[in-house]
Amino acid sequence: MHRISIAMMALACVLPSPAIAENQIWTAVGAGTKPFENKAISLDFDADLRYQPDGDLDTIELRPGIGYRLNDRFKISGGYLWASKRQTGPDRIEHRLWQQVSYDFGEAYGLEFDGRSRLEERRRDDWDDTGLRLRQKFGVKRPLDGTPFELSLSTDLFFELNDTDWGQDDGFTEARTEATIEWKASKTVSWDFGYMNQFENERGSPDQSNHHIVIGVSKNF
Repeated sequence: MHRISIAMMALACVLPSPAIAENQIWTAVGAGTKPFENKAISLDFDADLRYQPDGDLDTIELRPGIGYRLNDRFKISGGYLWASKRQTGPDRIEHRLWQQVSYDFGEAYGLEFDGRSRLEERRRDDWDDTGLRLRQKFGVKRPLDGTPFELSLSTDLFFELNDTDWGQDDGFTEARTEATIEWKASKTVSWDFGYMNQFENERGSPDQSNHHIVIGVSKNF
């Protein structure tokens, strides 16, 4: 994880100055294993680290989970997420329980189509309400035949399902559209490099469109 942080800070140095306000560098480190005799069960852990262009760490998200593959097309998962975001005053701490269904739509014209539906229950320190959120993701992948690379395009839509005392408003709030290239460095290690457009529906104030560099690495044990 140290090596990734240093790489992100180096990339930040070459970003143009107009990106300093909102645009960030998003990194992800993931690990997965199937430790049980029943190989349909998997354990996963993801750490997301988001940096400002000057190299300062802005957001940390830690997400352990457990999944069960029903068949070749469907997998159900669930777990917990802890998040810390820098802000004026004490950092904002959030806790989430999450449940999701991942599914493969199939293949056509050399493309692979998939999706994910996730329900999140969000709580924040020093507040009472629980915020409910639905995240709907759709993706398409294109393996590059004869190479260890794969192109991917996806969009993740955020729908808040209720209002809370800490500021969540009911309705559509965000869309994250990501274009990446995946490099299968070995049978167990994969790297992702790409770009994300983060559209935020502010409702009552101007919408925002942020641009992020995304880099991730995952390891299966």
